[in-house]
Amino acid sequence: MMPSLQYTPIRGGRYCRHPVKLPPILKNRDIEQQLMSKFTVVLTTAALLAFNVSAVSAQEAEIIALGDGSTITVEDYLLETSDTGPTTIVVRARPNFDPEPFGAVPSDDFARKVQPLCSGLVQFSRAAIEEEDATAVRIRWDFDPTYDTGAEGGVTISRFHEFVFALDGNLMCIPQPLGVGPDNLEPDLPSGLPVVLRYIEPGPRARQLTLTYEVAAELADISTEKLENAAIELCILHADLVLAEQNRYYGQRETELVALAFAQSDGRGQELERRVLFGVEGNRCKTGLSQPLADAIRGMAGSETSADPTEAQQ
Repeated sequence: MMPSLQYTPIRGGRYCRHPVKLPPILKNRDIEQQLMSKFTVVLTTAALLAFNVSAVSAQEAEIIALGDGSTITVEDYLLETSDTGPTTIVVRARPNFDPEPFGAVPSDDFARKVQPLCSGLVQFSRAAIEEEDATAVRIRWDFDPTYDTGAEGGVTISRFHEFVFALDGNLMCIPQPLGVGPDNLEPDLPSGLPVVLRYIEPGPRARQLTLTYEVAAELADISTEKLENAAIELCILHADLVLAEQNRYYGQRETELVALAFAQSDGRGQELERRVLFGVEGNRCKTGLSQPLADAIRGMAGSETSADPTEAQQ
């Protein structure tokens, strides 16, 4: 049974100029009674039935620059709570640019671009976030595709991208990629190298896919053999899933090279990184291992997934 979620409107100031004040958690009926006199309440019947949501229209448009000339317009800040789960800050927005000019792409493509929004929210609202014990920030933008979606009969297709950032003990925004599943970011590798997946993104070369991992060990001290073994394992456990998902849901995307990037910060703003590259054949990494060996690695890592993805994320 899915937990009943509650969404409390967050008000008290603009995102970049004033702290966002998080109100106490209220029952939905109390929310409606207290806010109806001050704001125009927009209640979506379908959303109420599915998620028990009360939403409030924004007092004024808030436009936030993303650092590359593009902007988004924030429509709402919400506090998502449930009886059994953690508290999450939800930012609802619309992009003022076309995020998919050539066809559908996964949300993970934009995680680095969106991460400063999470950091800015924490910077200007730290006290309120600590008071409400929020453990994550989820940013979602909705948009209407400009490419041909194949819809017939005047049907309009809308899409969205969603980005999840966990908040650590220092309220740093830690990206949680969606492409391999939220419970599969920290696999138990047979090689023993402790890593956590942080980014799944195209580039920097054409037709290249890069998966970036945070390493919980001294990266400079890791032998080349151990790093290459870990890269082979991650190609099988993670990259093959992403490649299969791209083939199934993002057919316009071609990948010929996969980079497994292992990164470690020195605490002074510099980052050490080592990469291992693999070719791609048949939507899988060319690791040189036989299928029985690849299956054995999945079994040793406790992975129940195959190279065929389950339901894809937006």
